[in-house]
Amino acid sequence: MRINQKLTKSILVICTGSALAIAQSTNTGASGVAGAQGAGSTAGQSGAAQSGTAAGHSQHGSHAADHGMSSNKGAGLMVGQADQQFMIKAAQGGLMEVEAARLAQEKATSNEIKEFARKLEQDHTKANEDLKKLAAQKNVDLPTDMGEHKAMLEKVRNLSGDQFDKQWMKMQVSHHKKDVNNFQKETTRAMDSDVRNFASTTLPTLQGHLQQAQQLEGSTRGRKSDSGSSNSSASGSSAAGTANGTGATSSDSSARPQGANNPSTTK
Repeated sequence: MRINQKLTKSILVICTGSALAIAQSTNTGASGVAGAQGAGSTAGQSGAAQSGTAAGHSQHGSHAADHGMSSNKGAGLMVGQADQQFMIKAAQGGLMEVEAARLAQEKATSNEIKEFARKLEQDHTKANEDLKKLAAQKNVDLPTDMGEHKAMLEKVRNLSGDQFDKQWMKMQVSHHKKDVNNFQKETTRAMDSDVRNFASTTLPTLQGHLQQAQQLEGSTRGRKSDSGSSNSSASGSSAAGTANGTGATSSDSSARPQGANNPSTTK
């Protein structure tokens, strides 16, 4: 009986120890799996965070490279309405001046006018290029036509000889007076500093053109007046000669000696 009790206790002890061992083993395995899963989750989150950060840095780096300033495409007008209108009118006037200068180099009879026309072409071509660069910076679309100036130029185009020289110089004086006036105003009223600087830089050139144009126009008028005076003088001399000739004939007639055909009345 005692042997059976001892055996039963021994079996109970062994079963209890085995149960405890199995429980500990189960707990350890679960802890390991949980730890592995936790580590994997942490690593995944960390990797995702790093990837997101890298993507964010990459996107930020791309944005920081230009900050939207690498191109003006899509941007609005960068000058006021008044400055824009000034640039448009200046562009049309500049195109007309270049075309008029080329025309004068072909048709003018005066070498002085042709030289002046060559200078106009050079100066206005440069001013036109400067204006194009400025317009590109300010997102202003410049016209490619002469606008209202075309009709005026076509009237001169149909002339020739002295008439061309006279009307072309008259056109230059009139047009440069308007240019000087407009550019002078823009140097003080322009809201955009770059537009104001363009007007200030170009103004002295236009003033020089106007001064030279006025001188050439005066010399052209003077040349025409001198021609008229010469014709008048020639006509006057001819008239005087005719009068003198008539007088001499009269004098010669009265001085003819008396002869058979001119008998004396004295007896």
